[in-house]
Amino acid sequence: MSTQKEYMPVNWVDGMKINKNHFIEQQHATTFQQALGNSGFLNNHNYGLLPADTIRQAGAGIWLNADNQQYIQLRVTSCRAITRGGYSIVIENDTALENSGLAARIPGLSVPFAELAGKQQQYYVVLSVNPYERVASGAANPDEVPARLPYTTPSYALLLLPVEETTIHTLGHFQLPVGKVNVAEQRVMLDEYYIPPAAATAGHAALLEVHAGLEQFFGRMELNAVQIIQKILQKKQQNDLSEPVQRLCEGLLNYLSVEYTRLRLVYLYAPPVEMISSVAGFARVSKNILDWYTGTLREELFNYFSEWCGIKQTELENSITDLCNYKYNHLDIYEGVDKVLTFTTLLLKLFNSLAALDYIGKKKEAGIFVKEQLVVPEEEAQQRKRRSFLAD
Repeated sequence: MSTQKEYMPVNWVDGMKINKNHFIEQQHATTFQQALGNSGFLNNHNYGLLPADTIRQAGAGIWLNADNQQYIQLRVTSCRAITRGGYSIVIENDTALENSGLAARIPGLSVPFAELAGKQQQYYVVLSVNPYERVASGAANPDEVPARLPYTTPSYALLLLPVEETTIHTLGHFQLPVGKVNVAEQRVMLDEYYIPPAAATAGHAALLEVHAGLEQFFGRMELNAVQIIQKILQKKQQNDLSEPVQRLCEGLLNYLSVEYTRLRLVYLYAPPVEMISSVAGFARVSKNILDWYTGTLREELFNYFSEWCGIKQTELENSITDLCNYKYNHLDIYEGVDKVLTFTTLLLKLFNSLAALDYIGKKKEAGIFVKEQLVVPEEEAQQRKRRSFLAD
């Protein structure tokens, strides 16, 4: 169901003949008005998975199974969300236990997997809800004759839509992506890193981890920047490189004085785009300050970063530029999270190294040594290999 149909309330008149269809029509009208009211508070960036009570409930629990008949079997264990059209998706019981199997054929695949060598395709796993088509549910009351299932729930269906053909505008009022499938040669795999649309950062466990990691990142950056400025001022370090480093720290501290508080108090229950845009703004401040310096001084500055921190100029510049120019995609939030992760990892590594130096702006050949050295336990070193904010 992709198109929106308007349902009007029943005109109740004394003495009219009524049957169950009148009540069904009235229920449809109420559902339509409720969705219409919900949609007034929604935009392209704040619909999707709803905040959960616990981190275990956050996100959509889905299990994927594929067979040689090119069918995808989807098992949903939990999902609480709202579609772009304002319709609720509430699945609290395992669909396998409810005998409500969801399956879909992979579009465009009419040959066995064995003949798909060299081919690769990605699909969104889209859950579609139809609140106007009800499915009987619940346990029958043994004292009621004739027996009936006492409740109804919306009907659900599964769609697989090619990623390159799917945008926010091509999805209907009733659809919500909950996963992504990668079809490569003879394998069909669920994208484990995929983060579906979420109404708030608290709506998905991965976004909660990102938020916690950014709190840690902003805190470390603030502390490092203050320590670097203190060393430059207290020791009166005057050289060509200490000035741009000081200005970079001052600019980032000014930004952090506002955004760090907003991250802690606002962004947890705000749409994920707010959190990602906050880090993108941090990257833009960094880029603007670094762009003040051109020519030989700029080259010396980046060579200094590379010498002490092991970060190449192109690596740092590309991570900053990619995040600054990123166009947020609510259908696949991990695209933005990945760019945020790359940028924050490099910048934190840079500032950790600068804060550990006794002097700012001196080259290694001058005999200046590193005053502090971070000793990483073996267990933590292994955790750092994972692609995670909290691993740093």
